[in-house]
Amino acid sequence: MGVTLGLSVKLGASSEPSFLRCHSPNNRISNNKAKVSNATLSCSRVQKFKGVGRGKVCDPSYTAKTDRYHESHEAQELVDLLRDSAAKGSIREGKSVHGLLLKSSFGDEESIRLFNHVAYMYAECSCFVEAWRVFDGMPHRNAFSWTVMIVGSKKNGLFLDGFRFFYDMLVDGILPDEFVYSAVIQSCIGLGCIELGEAVHGQIVKRGFWDDVIVGTSLLSMYAKLHNSEASVRVFNAIAEHNQVSWGAVISGLSSNGLYLEAFHQFLAMITQGFTPNMYTFSSVLKAVGKMRDATKGREVHHCVMEYGMESNVVVGTSLIDMYSKCGHLSDARSVFDRNFYKSKVNNPWNAMISSYTQCGYWQEALDLFIEMSLNDVKPDLYTYGGVFSAIAALKWLYFGRQVHGMVVKSGNGSRVLSLNNAIVDAYFKCQSLEDARKVFDRMQERDMVSWTTLVSAYVQCYQPREALSIFSQMREQGFMPNQFTFSSVLVACASLSLLEYGRQVHGLICKAGLDDDHCIESSLTNMYAKSVISLMQWKSLRKLFVQMLFHGVLSFMGMPNMAF
Repeated sequence: MGVTLGLSVKLGASSEPSFLRCHSPNNRISNNKAKVSNATLSCSRVQKFKGVGRGKVCDPSYTAKTDRYHESHEAQELVDLLRDSAAKGSIREGKSVHGLLLKSSFGDEESIRLFNHVAYMYAECSCFVEAWRVFDGMPHRNAFSWTVMIVGSKKNGLFLDGFRFFYDMLVDGILPDEFVYSAVIQSCIGLGCIELGEAVHGQIVKRGFWDDVIVGTSLLSMYAKLHNSEASVRVFNAIAEHNQVSWGAVISGLSSNGLYLEAFHQFLAMITQGFTPNMYTFSSVLKAVGKMRDATKGREVHHCVMEYGMESNVVVGTSLIDMYSKCGHLSDARSVFDRNFYKSKVNNPWNAMISSYTQCGYWQEALDLFIEMSLNDVKPDLYTYGGVFSAIAALKWLYFGRQVHGMVVKSGNGSRVLSLNNAIVDAYFKCQSLEDARKVFDRMQERDMVSWTTLVSAYVQCYQPREALSIFSQMREQGFMPNQFTFSSVLVACASLSLLEYGRQVHGLICKAGLDDDHCIESSLTNMYAKSVISLMQWKSLRKLFVQMLFHGVLSFMGMPNMAF
């Protein structure tokens, strides 16, 4: 008997979903042009596949020998191979097993099982068009068949198709199980559509899965990720029997939505009820404590970490370092680092400690630790370099900055990363080396608002206002809309050059962008107009701006000429 969602959801512009009108995978996934040829399995390849078939494809007596093996045993060998291919992402081996399967003969039950795993293998290897083709060619399907396609859609970023598979499954009269519901909820998360999630939730309640721990955990995660913490907690409370995963999910959801104290209380409840937190749960609650800046609660969690022997775990230890630094206890953070990670080759704890020093203004200590990290042959990454360049900019260590920049170029991994290039440009200009900053900027393959604003500010602060205005013009020509920081720097340049008319044009752009009430811009406007040669009429019109700023309490007379109203 067919099952309907009970909630009409418009999935596309047409009254009929495009998924229901398509008949072939190539039509359904227009952006996937993959063509996979029919694969055959050579004798040598069979022998490499853990002995499956044991040379039977090449042995003339293969047919006779198959009678000695139970069908399910043979099917399991192929399933194991397909799972292995999926885990390794080896599409070549998976296609070979698929070819062997096409030459074999199994009963209906085992065929469904095997082709489910073939589709799963293709989906895991990012060859979803082939997974879809296998699925369409299956004469019989079960709930797992649909689960494979829903999960595969999500893995390949086709969230709407995942929901359409769920819809089609219901139309075909196949009742979803807890795994199907869990999978389709992930599609709702990917779509960012809480309405679809609520529709699925309604059917879950109707089918009696509302207290199932697997379905409930997926539901509460969905509500948390779509920023409905109240619904997330309600679902959690409705679960009949909690497990480690459901507790971790609710704590993570509360922490990620800014309900830090509630996350901490749920953590205490979890411990009280005898559940053991995993590393991700510890990470979530430590993040919450760090956001609260509550070292006392942090030590309480740290005590639990020690009891479970997880301080040396990279995820937990890194979270402890971050928590203590946010609470202003750098000595505790360093103690955790020294006890567990000083000789570690994993860079996450090193990054956390370097970041802790930079966030608290201990620039020298950050660079010293980076040097120790290099001496210990720990490989830096983008996060390491980001913290190091922040420290270099603060200390204005140009020579050291050039050395680290050389390391970045030599590594070949970070020189094309936008955020890192922005940090390098910022460090160079704060070290008063505009030439180096401009070279990095000119070589950047990609730029964003931060890139342009950094360079405009660099020229202004290095007393080259004309060059700053030139960069500003190039920025606008390339379609970037300036923000309040860009405008503020440009107004400073106009004031330096006494360019009243140009400044008024910039003022017009500011008003058009709706940034004229920004306090930073108002101060820059005051400075620009006050330093420009203005007529009495212009001054009278400007008084309104001064009065407005006085009303907001943001006017500063420190740098203004002595003018009377």
